[in-house]
Amino acid sequence: MIRLLLFILLSLHAHGSKLSFERSSPLGLPTTITDYYIPGSKVEVIPRKNSDSSLVIRILQTKPAADGFRYDLEVYGLDPGTHKLSDFLRYVDTKSLISHLPATFQITTQHPLETLPKPSELETVPPEKLGGYKKLVIALGILWLVILLLIIFYRKKQIADFTAVAPPPTLHEKLHVLVTNASRGNLTDHERANLERLVLGHWKEKIPALEKLPPARALVQLRAHPEASPLILKLEEWLHAPKTTLSQNDISTLLIPFRK
Repeated sequence: MIRLLLFILLSLHAHGSKLSFERSSPLGLPTTITDYYIPGSKVEVIPRKNSDSSLVIRILQTKPAADGFRYDLEVYGLDPGTHKLSDFLRYVDTKSLISHLPATFQITTQHPLETLPKPSELETVPPEKLGGYKKLVIALGILWLVILLLIIFYRKKQIADFTAVAPPPTLHEKLHVLVTNASRGNLTDHERANLERLVLGHWKEKIPALEKLPPARALVQLRAHPEASPLILKLEEWLHAPKTTLSQNDISTLLIPFRK
């Protein structure tokens, strides 16, 4: 009986010594804890909801043990000071905290010399070749020439866009030039044919019955028309005896029916 009690006390002392420990680590450097015994069901790390947690714990391996499990943990601290592991672990099944863990983890700001990063060796950089100023001047000159050409092209395009397109001459304007030449006897055969075509085309639009008649018959019909006859008769008169002293008012009077 005495031996059994001694065995139980030794077991409890062994478990208690495994549950309680103090470990220290430099700020920001990870430390591995192996075979850490925690009684009860499996435990997990409490998820971090923000970046304000003082410790970051990772469970590397879980191994079954009597009345609990043994864990390999990786721990590194973000804030200096002494922190309890129980504040960062909980049971998987009940989601309750493991409040009976006396283990603490101390984060110090003193780093061992072997953990400090070694200064990087300086690399020799060969000097750049001279002549960069000359290349810069050439590049600026090319850029200035391109901008000048773009400005000239843009201004020409603007002038072309704003240039008013002259409207085509009206029937009255065309007839005015041809009738003036006819009155002076300067009408060519081509201009005479063009004059007859313009006059007949105008009156065929006004008098649809002329469409079916040949040009000669249509001109005979127009000699008796009150509005068309003055110009028709004058044209026939000028073909035989041009009148060079005809005034612009006389020509404008003859062309009244052709104004829109």
